[in-house]
Amino acid sequence: MWFVASGKRYEFENVPPDIYAEFRAAFAKGRYFNDHIRNHFRYRLVPTDDR
Repeated sequence: MWFVASGKRYEFENVPPDIYAEFRAAFAKGRYFNDHIRNHFRYRLVPTDDR
């Protein structure tokens, strides 16, 4: 997951394929993310190469 506003990238673990597909198809991706992914799955910040 890449948050465009902050430029931060996160990797979410074990998100089921159906949840991912529904997120991709959602009109309001932020709302879907907050309701179904955020605080439901483990995640890690992906380091970026900002030189």
